[in-house]
Amino acid sequence: GASGIVYLHQMSEGEGASATGGISLKALSLEQLHQVKGSLEEELAGLQGALQQLKTSSDKLVVSKLALDQVHKTPAGTRMLVPLTSSLYVPGETASLENVLVDVGTGYFIEKSLPEAQSFLDRKIALIKGQGATVQQTMALKNQNLQQTMSVMREKMFDAQQQRQQAG
Repeated sequence: GASGIVYLHQMSEGEGASATGGISLKALSLEQLHQVKGSLEEELAGLQGALQQLKTSSDKLVVSKLALDQVHKTPAGTRMLVPLTSSLYVPGETASLENVLVDVGTGYFIEKSLPEAQSFLDRKIALIKGQGATVQQTMALKNQNLQQTMSVMREKMFDAQQQRQQAG
């Protein structure tokens, strides 16, 4: 199938596969081009989902960082409601914070000082933003490949229509 095609390269008439391992779109049949188009659209949808997940993760970390900052600024003894579940809260009050527990993933928590926790969150946010940029670059390339594929499909349909008119 066409799902194994990772790199597409539009070539002029008469060229075969390029030295970089690309596949000439013009060498493919209309049906094959349709398969490539479908595959690229699926990949773009998957990448869009991944990008959305990264954004959600980044947003949660930013909220955590802001909450950590707010808790740090709150004086000890401030009355508050403490969530036990999503709908059950009990009265409590803040204590002075020296250390916090940081969720480092897969159910593990590590005790860190406030500056260490802030630094950890900054690194995680930067890492996720970097991954997001990589996904966006990949999406741009896939989108460019999709546009090229659709352009060649239009050319082939136009050529087929011209041939039908000449034959008719």
